[in-house]
Amino acid sequence: MAVDLPYGNPFQAPEAPVLEAPPETGDLRPVPWEDREAFPGLWKRLGGMFSLLFSRPLELADRVPVTEGILPAWTFHVLLVVPYLAFTALIMALMGTVSFFVTQEPAMPKGLMAGIFGAEFGFIAAFMAVGMFIYGTLIHVALWMWGATRQGRGLGQTLRFCGYAWGFVNLGMVIPCVNVFVALGGLVYLIAGLARLHRADLWRVICAILTPLFLCCLGYILFVALAVGLSAHT
Repeated sequence: MAVDLPYGNPFQAPEAPVLEAPPETGDLRPVPWEDREAFPGLWKRLGGMFSLLFSRPLELADRVPVTEGILPAWTFHVLLVVPYLAFTALIMALMGTVSFFVTQEPAMPKGLMAGIFGAEFGFIAAFMAVGMFIYGTLIHVALWMWGATRQGRGLGQTLRFCGYAWGFVNLGMVIPCVNVFVALGGLVYLIAGLARLHRADLWRVICAILTPLFLCCLGYILFVALAVGLSAHT
């Protein structure tokens, strides 16, 4: 038998207002990147994406479920990460050139430093290519853990939205001094967009976004504690 408490249930989880539910997908066109009928050219599709971002940013979350398939979001993500990779390659090339002339270690082969920078750049490029799937899956699992996927949006839609959102963020990360604000703004945009996509409470999405970061920090702390413990016994 339910009992109505005069001041509410103190054990009930806090509720945050759900973002306005998006309209039915039948009234929406696909995202400009996938709408070849309205945007027939590559540059027109890119322009349409940025126009949507700066004029109606949360509408991207409404349009993502109109179509299926992860490949379009992945190609958009990879295309916009190219300037970031080019900038990173330039910085590493400069660092490698300076280290080649400055190093005083006679035993170090001349091509070793270049090989190290090349391997590091290859790792960054590979992570940028597959990071959308790895971190996007972790976010979706965290959303499920916090009860933010009750409206039926699956893993594919989460990956699609993350791919488009991270594409914009990675492009903005190229700009020095502005990249910090782009990263913070991208985090806020990701939270708001996922809350609208899944029609979930903001606090659930915030907890889901922070969960992988918390687990990574916890794992790092445990690794350092284990390493210190092993070194103390040797």
